[in-house]
This record gives sequence, C-alpha cells and structure tokens, in this order.
Amino acid sequence: MSESTIQKLDSKAAYLKAVMYEGVTVLEGTATWCAQCKAIAPEVQKMVSEYPDVRFYTYDVEETEDIAQELGVSQMPTFSIFKDGDIQEGVTGARPKELRKAIAANL
Repeated sequence: MSESTIQKLDSKAAYLKAVMYEGVTVLEGTATWCAQCKAIAPEVQKMVSEYPDVRFYTYDVEETEDIAQELGVSQMPTFSIFKDGDIQEGVTGARPKELRKAIAANL
C-alpha cells in the first residue's frame, strides 16, 4: 500500500514531472487555512485506495503560487485532472461525487 500516499508538490519542476505521466493524475490545490480542504481530505484518501492506477498529488497554493497560476486556481480545493499529460475537466470545491465522476470519465 505504499502507493496510497498523496505526494506534495513543492515546485513547478515537480509539478511538470508529475503531470507528464501516462495515465490519470489528480492535483489538489489546497491552503493551510482551507476548511473545505480538510473536510474532503478523508474522501480523497479513500479515492487513492479506490483508484490504484491514478496518481494523486497536492500542492499549497500559497507556497507554490506558480503552479496555482499555471492552472488558474483561485479557490480551494481545486482538483485538476490530467490524462496522459493533458489537462481535463477539473472540479472546484469539496465535491467528492463530482470528483469521482471526473476521475472515472478519464480511466
């Protein structure tokens, strides 16, 4: 179960490396003060187990503003979904049902 961790991206270089992956990648833009991010965290952790082939990453929009800017993130949490390196439709807000639907649509 070592794969069921959510890695934190701490630089734009790490972000670029993360999304250049064959398959589905989910990036979650968060902030330390974001209550919705904390609320959805257990659901996201479940999805990590439910979708073993999907890579999950998180980044702090204040620590890595360049990633947030690149993805046009203005509210948290924002889930950006990539498939084979191409950005797909994302999900804004703590909406686990929509996020599951968006992930499933790209599998």
